Amino acid sequence: MSLEMTHDDVRAALAAEALGALDGEEAEAVRAHLAGCDECRRELESLRETAAALAYAAPQVPMDADRSARLRARLVARAAADRGGASADAPPPANRIGALASGDEESGVIPISRARGRRGMMGGGWLAAAAAVLLLIAVGAYAARMKGRYEALSDRYASLDQERTQLVQAIAKRDSTVAALSGPGVQVIELASTQRRAPGGRMFWDPATARWTFFAHDLPALRPDRDYQLWLITPAGPVSAGTFKPTPDGLATVQATYALPRDQLRAVAVTEEPEGGLPRPSGQPLILGTYGE
Repeated sequence: MSLEMTHDDVRAALAAEALGALDGEEAEAVRAHLAGCDECRRELESLRETAAALAYAAPQVPMDADRSARLRARLVARAAADRGGASADAPPPANRIGALASGDEESGVIPISRARGRRGMMGGGWLAAAAAVLLLIAVGAYAARMKGRYEALSDRYASLDQERTQLVQAIAKRDSTVAALSGPGVQVIELASTQRRAPGGRMFWDPATARWTFFAHDLPALRPDRDYQLWLITPAGPVSAGTFKPTPDGLATVQATYALPRDQLRAVAVTEEPEGGLPRPSGQPLILGTYGE
């Protein structure tokens, strides 16, 4: 995966690129950006010129006489060898000496006077100091930016590592639970509520046939000489739909035939009454269901 750098990242790295200080991956990312960004190319060119100015800004030191003489002797010997075997001690032709002095382009020799001139054209020590300061500032800013990116990536890595640790712990806990449930020697013990379920019932009424069918469940056992009584509650008062006793497991079924207009039924109720029932309920209903179309 190649390194991704934004425009601002590349601008911050241009000073280091001008000095050749970027590593391979960063250098590739910067050059890929430069291929499509005129602004950054111009900035890089300016920085490279500044860096080049440093190379010509070194102070000039005069060459001592002995070294100058030895250098001159080697040049003369080389010129004689090029001429075709002439003696190294023979003096050089006048036109050759002239070329050395004048800096003939074909001779390939750069005259000392021109070299000095080029150094002089690149400015004095103040220019070198200014260029160095500019480059140091730019490289320092880039280093600070890279430090910020490194710290951000470090924080992100720490966060991801923490998430990974939590996931590993969650998976380990899940695997432990599955192993505890599915082991070959695991025994299963079923538990249920120790409280009796609340009683309830459902009435099915067909007004066309005047048929009433009532089902109840979880009814408490009756005391001796007691019955449950089913009531149809109307605006004129409760109407008995019969008495019944539940089975030992609290179930009961009652069927009756009683004609009643649809708009006269208000509710259905069950009360506990003396065996055989009463004309009117004697207490609060054990279960009650209101009716409304």
